[in-house]
Amino acid sequence: MTVGYDEIARHCETLSYRDKFRLAQLLIQLARREEEEQSPERRAGKSADQGTVEYVAERLLKSKPGRKPALLNFIGAMFQFQGGISEVDRESLVAELQRQKWLTIDRSGHVSYSERRLR
Repeated sequence: MTVGYDEIARHCETLSYRDKFRLAQLLIQLARREEEEQSPERRAGKSADQGTVEYVAERLLKSKPGRKPALLNFIGAMFQFQGGISEVDRESLVAELQRQKWLTIDRSGHVSYSERRLR
């Protein structure tokens, strides 16, 4: 059973404003994921480019999540309105942050931020 746009629009009118925002966010995320799946070459290499790394680093230095799971969650939240970021891309971004010495993660998962990069 396929439901058309007009029928969905009618049902959406009955939603509260918060549910309309949540639905809009979901639809944007789904559309971006679908676009990325259809055109993966547009996304290739994008997750860890220098501009993205610096943007993420600046935000991390303000918040400073203390453990690796919190760090990954924080990065995921940063990209939630742009269609999300995959777990692989999050890990790649963390690896690049470590490579550029923005942060280190010890064996127990504790995150330390470089004092040298803070200046």
